[in-house]
Amino acid sequence: MKKAIWLTGIMLGILGFSFGQTSIEFIPTAGYTFPDRLDFNQSYGRLSGAVNLGGSFQFNFSRRFGLELMYDRVDAPAKMYDYPSHADQTPFYQTQAGINYIMAGPVSSVQVPGSPVHLFFGALIGAAINTPGPTDLSSNVGFAWGLQTGTDIFFNPRLGLRISARLLSAEPPGGGSGYYFGSFGETNGGYFTNPSIYQFAFNAGLIIGLGRPLPEYARPQRSYRRPPPRRYYYY
Repeated sequence: MKKAIWLTGIMLGILGFSFGQTSIEFIPTAGYTFPDRLDFNQSYGRLSGAVNLGGSFQFNFSRRFGLELMYDRVDAPAKMYDYPSHADQTPFYQTQAGINYIMAGPVSSVQVPGSPVHLFFGALIGAAINTPGPTDLSSNVGFAWGLQTGTDIFFNPRLGLRISARLLSAEPPGGGSGYYFGSFGETNGGYFTNPSIYQFAFNAGLIIGLGRPLPEYARPQRSYRRPPPRRYYYY
C-alpha cells in the first residue's frame, strides 16, 4: 500500500511539472529523408532515400515563441539517367551526395490545454553545403529554406520528445545546378537547367533543457467591478 502511494506521488509530481520548457533546449535528432527526382535538360537525377542526422539549439523567449539554430546532414546515393531510362536501369553516373543544412528560423508553439503536449510550427533559412563523394573534388554552397511542424511531449521541464515533419529545399549554388556533385550533371549535356532539391523527412529527437524553466503563461484577468448598491428612498 505504501509503495503504491509512493509511486502515485512520483507520477503526480512528474505530471505536475510536465508542461514546462526551458529557455535553452538542445535537441539531437535522427530521421528518414525521402527520395527526390530532378529534371535536367537532357537527363534526370535521383537522390535516393537516406537516414539524416543532426540537431539544434532552440532559444525560447516564451512558451509560445523561440529561435532555432539547426544542423542536418543527409548522405544519399545520387544517380544520373538519360531520358527515357527508368530508375531501375543502369545510371550513366553515380556518387554519394552529402548535403549539409545549416539553418535558423522562428518557432511558434501552442500547448494542448491540460497536457504535456506542445504543437509547433517553424520556418527556416540558411545554407546548403553539397560535399563531394570519395572520388569527387567539388563542394558547393547554395541558399536553403525549409518548413517544419510537429509535436513536443515533455516528461519533465528538462526532458522531452520531439516528433516532426520537415521540408528542406536546396537552391542551385552560384546559379549552377543544384544537383552538382563532382562531375555530376556535366556528362551527356545534363547540366543546362537548374533544378532545386526538395527533401521531405520525418524526424524524432530528444529535448534536453539547459536553461532556466519558463514561467507559465497566464491569461490576463478581466477586471470585474461590483455594481454600486441600490439605494431605496421612502416618502
